[in-house]
Amino acid sequence: MSAPPPLSPPRPPWWQWINWLALDAVAVALAWLPVFATMTGARLTPVNYGVLGAAVWLVYLLDRLLDSSQGQATAERHRFARAHARWLLPLMGAVAAAALWASLHHLRAVTLLAGGGLVGAVLLYFACLAATRYKALRQILLLLLGLALTALLASTALALAFLPSELSSSRGSLIWQAVAAASLLALVLRGRHQLGPPRPWILLKKAFGGYLFALGVALAPFAHLQDWDGLLRGTPVLLFAGACALNSLGIRLWEAPQEPQSLSLVRLYPWLLAALAAAATLSLAEADAWSRPLLGGTAACAVGFAVLHALRRHWPASAAALAADGCMVAVALVLRSLGPLNPG
Repeated sequence: MSAPPPLSPPRPPWWQWINWLALDAVAVALAWLPVFATMTGARLTPVNYGVLGAAVWLVYLLDRLLDSSQGQATAERHRFARAHARWLLPLMGAVAAAALWASLHHLRAVTLLAGGGLVGAVLLYFACLAATRYKALRQILLLLLGLALTALLASTALALAFLPSELSSSRGSLIWQAVAAASLLALVLRGRHQLGPPRPWILLKKAFGGYLFALGVALAPFAHLQDWDGLLRGTPVLLFAGACALNSLGIRLWEAPQEPQSLSLVRLYPWLLAALAAAATLSLAEADAWSRPLLGGTAACAVGFAVLHALRRHWPASAAALAADGCMVAVALVLRSLGPLNPG
């Protein structure tokens, strides 16, 4: 008797391709770009959307290819990128060339220059991730990061101490920014004494990855106003960065809940969501009418992530990324239907 034919692997559901091709991350960026444009009053062109979508797609695929080349292909999307690198790399090159041509010919000079700075920051981010594999370089990076956070914390404390009375409405934002800087500094100090990929490293990576993502989405709208302070440390951008970071962290926890470094994070995650929702809610009271939709949307994202976290055992881990990114897209679509929210 002949042996039965080997069973073919199950065909993946169609929606899984969205995450494998990083289209869900692109959807988040493109959904929130008009929210920032409404807040700043910027008039965007199709090129702004195209260049942002291309940049996000390229960064995410590059990140997956680098992870898979270093033996960190733990998720299906990493294995997909490694298995299809032969055609992904030429396609990425073509998309990068098209995005560069469109940027040089159709973007405003101020947006182009700011975008160049952000590209440099993203490359530095990848270099830092590579350097953290070596203990000596990691210690140097942690020292530099600790000094930067200490300076930020000191400047925020001085701003609180000598804040003019007419700017007292900004006190709430300064307080939560000081708390966030102090928390990150505590993680840096803890990370100096740990090896491997401990919890502090995971949180720091997600925090700065979310910050770079938020800068990319908000760059064109804020470049329209040339409001660089608002772009780099404005409350809406920072809180949106927090939502992006907790989105990424939630995906990791839901996909690999049994990893040793994830067990304590599973218990900490709801508290991080609560802190983000509280900061966004408190900032609503002192924000202008144009910023309120975005701040409320950030709080709504935190609530959505909390619901997904509570129901994580009732849906497949392979749907984690799509669920988290879908939550952010849904919130952005609701915000686009709202105008400025007036006080009261």
